[in-house]
Amino acid sequence: MKRHHMAAVAAFACTTLALAGCGQGSTATSSLDDCVTEPADCNTGDRAEGGEITWAVDAGWSSWNQNTADGNNAYVSLALAGMWPYTGQFDPDGEFIVNEGLFASEPELVSESPVTVEYTLKEGANWGDGTEIGVDDFIYHWYARSGDESLCAGCTPATTTYGSQVASIEGDGNTVTVTYVDSYHSAEWKYEEVLSLPAHVAEAQGFDWKNDPEQMAAAELYFSETTPTWTTGPYKVTDASMGEYVIYEPNEDWAGDTDVTLDKLTFRVIEGIENIVTALRNGEIDGSSPFSATAEAITQLETAEGVDYSVAGGPNWEHIDLNTRNEFLQDVALRTAVFQAIDLENIIERTYAFVQSDIERKNNHLFRNGSEYYEDHLTATGQGTGDIEQARGTLEDAGYTWDGDGNLLTPDGDQVTLDFRYLETRESRKITGELTQATLTDLGIDVELRAIAPDALGTVLAEADFDIINFGWSSDPLFVGSPSQYWSSESGSNFGHLEDPELDALIEDINGTLDMDEAAARANEAVKRVIEDAYVLPIVDAPVMVMVSDRLVNVRDNWASQQRAAYNIAEWGVADTE
Repeated sequence: MKRHHMAAVAAFACTTLALAGCGQGSTATSSLDDCVTEPADCNTGDRAEGGEITWAVDAGWSSWNQNTADGNNAYVSLALAGMWPYTGQFDPDGEFIVNEGLFASEPELVSESPVTVEYTLKEGANWGDGTEIGVDDFIYHWYARSGDESLCAGCTPATTTYGSQVASIEGDGNTVTVTYVDSYHSAEWKYEEVLSLPAHVAEAQGFDWKNDPEQMAAAELYFSETTPTWTTGPYKVTDASMGEYVIYEPNEDWAGDTDVTLDKLTFRVIEGIENIVTALRNGEIDGSSPFSATAEAITQLETAEGVDYSVAGGPNWEHIDLNTRNEFLQDVALRTAVFQAIDLENIIERTYAFVQSDIERKNNHLFRNGSEYYEDHLTATGQGTGDIEQARGTLEDAGYTWDGDGNLLTPDGDQVTLDFRYLETRESRKITGELTQATLTDLGIDVELRAIAPDALGTVLAEADFDIINFGWSSDPLFVGSPSQYWSSESGSNFGHLEDPELDALIEDINGTLDMDEAAARANEAVKRVIEDAYVLPIVDAPVMVMVSDRLVNVRDNWASQQRAAYNIAEWGVADTE
């Protein structure tokens, strides 16, 4: 699941990358070995003019429009990295880099009440066809993500955390001013995504999007189904097939300062990390940054010639969630005991330690272990420790008992039974389920394991068809909007249906300050409350890997961007060996 946000974070201390292993090439000034100490500068080198790269994506997509729920896909985000109008990217050090092809400078706060932000477009910023980016493009994006039927009737936005907060947008030459509603005070205002699709293309297709909300929705559908011919990035699409491949050539109209050296860049879907490794070893592709890592893949890469690779905690964090609408799990005492009985260190040892030897348990839902805002409110509760005796004490204090066969009984005498759901294609989640089943059996709870088909996770979550479930959120250095999406009583992504008015108030408070440190402090109060609710148990920042042919330079992994290694795609190149 791709996590959405209201904006981003200005101050962030990035976790040092921990590598399970690295191959080492010879043509770059620096290799992936240097990512441990120089995560934003490793694998640097001079680029030769020309060359072609084929990059593997480990899953497909079903929409070209990232505004929509169907387009809420990290894989299409990667595949469209060469042309999509992102406000900017975080680099592996957690530093924000504004999009050089769009903006002349970082967004500027010109008023705090109401919050008003000014954007200065770069001279020549256009849609790849000579049409300059303008205020209508900002307004189109607002309507698409507003969640307001009077602006976009029947639209299914992936998130409304930005669009629903906009009061007005005005333009004057290269300057565009976004004014927010009076209640908006996000500390992450600087990093809102404000552009997505070209208004003039919608109009050329006959959609009166600005005046007719149904036409606006029709335009969104058109962009979902139509291969993009437009671009704001360093590349333009010359050929593509939905969910299969995207072929790029340089965009001659790009307004960025970085020179593009490649003649051709192809993103190609290859499912299965072992298949990706095989394709790399055979010279069919030049690299990949899949959203997983396996011991088998590492073994294959260790003996591969001409290949660099590294493994580190990635953007996805794994967690175990409970369904509060379950007849038993409505009780916070039972939820707490379940989490106390689960042994996370054992789970990590059996699932992730094989691919990242020094991987750490995650003890904060919003901030990585290396963040300056990290606080551990979890350890003191015993949740995730596998302490069966503590869990039994929690239950005894709440009036639970056990029958002669050791089965756990509620205070009303009902036997507690639960299910555990996991994605059948993820071995780590299957093992997590099996280990959880074993520890909860020791607590007297019968747990049924139920696998989820590869294409059914979204449905299972949306229908809350689980008691206990293991899945992952894709994250980045952003945090202000995350608690609202994860845990707000009104959020469609609050899959376990926690309803806690005190938590809702804490979440609302996070968005009530423009001060980053204060927002982080309020976010940690929300984390503390979620722990008290025993609702979500974080496991790890799941290890992922990047593998790169040693003929490539300026290609490295980046946990802090949805685009992973493609965050700096304009800088990619073939090593200059002369």
